[in-house]
Amino acid sequence: MTPSKKSKFDRRRFPRVKAPVYYRPTDVFGTSNQASNISLAGVRIYSNKPFKKSQPLEIELLLPNGNSLKAIVRVVWISALPPGSEALYDVGLEFINIADDVIPKLQSVLEESSPIE
Repeated sequence: MTPSKKSKFDRRRFPRVKAPVYYRPTDVFGTSNQASNISLAGVRIYSNKPFKKSQPLEIELLLPNGNSLKAIVRVVWISALPPGSEALYDVGLEFINIADDVIPKLQSVLEESSPIE
C-alpha cells in the first residue's frame, strides 16, 4: 500500500502517540532505538546519521508484544539537535509502503498508547 497526502493515513485522522515501539534500519542487525513518536502516517526518530530529505529507507519496527514489522519510509524532514542531545538529528519519516496486514498490528499498539498533546 502506498499512502498519499489524501489517503486514510492523514495525520489529522491518526494523531501521533508516544508508544513503546523501537526501530532499526533493516540493514543493521541488533541495534535498535526507541521511536520518539509514531502514527499510522509515520514515525519520528532520533538518529546520528545525516539522512537526506526524501531519502527512502526500509525500517523494522519492534513492537512491545515481540512482533516486528517492516515498512518503507521516506525522510520528510530532518533537523540538527543541540549539542548534548541523545542524538545528532531529529527525523520525521513518512510510511510510503506498508503491507495491509501490518496496519492492524500497528494500530493495536497505537490504540494502547497516549496521544501526544
